[in-house]
This record gives sequence, C-alpha cells and structure tokens, in this order.
Amino acid sequence: MNNDLIYALAGMAVAALVTWWIARRYYEKASGDLVAEAKELRRLNVLMLRALESAGITEFARDDEGNIKGMVHRSSGNLVGAGTSISVSGTVTSNDEKS
Repeated sequence: MNNDLIYALAGMAVAALVTWWIARRYYEKASGDLVAEAKELRRLNVLMLRALESAGITEFARDDEGNIKGMVHRSSGNLVGAGTSISVSGTVTSNDEKS
C-alpha cells in the first residue's frame, strides 16, 4: 500500500512536470508569434500613415528620429459682411506625450 502511494505521487509529479514543460513551450512560441505580428502591424500602420501624408490628406508631428508622435491640424476661416472682413488661421499640434 505504501508503494502504491509513492508511485501515485511520483506519477502525479511527472505528469505535472510534463504538463508545465509543454505549456511553457506553447506560451513561449505564442509570445514570439505575437511579437512578430505586432511588429508587422506597426510597420503597416506607419506605411499607411506615410501614404496619407504623401497624398496631402493629413500632416503628422514627428520627433527628432522621424517617428510619428502626433497630428498637425490646420484651419482657417473668413468672415465677410457689411464692409468688414475678418480672416483667422491657426495650427494645433496634438501629440501623444504625457505631461
């Protein structure tokens, strides 16, 4: 009876180690796949943003290394009436830096 208990405990320990090893390998591979996919998606996003900027649809604020850090919003307007005219223009730059 004592040997049966020892064999059962040893079997459970071996099963736990095998399960842990297989799960660890699976999650390490999945983590590597996720990193690779995130890198590719980041590359594609930058490519699309550059295309939007090249087409003149939008303009982006960049850091010293050329990385996109925000968006530049330009606006202007004119108000004309009763012999008076007012022109206003402005630029707002939004960025993702925390203050």
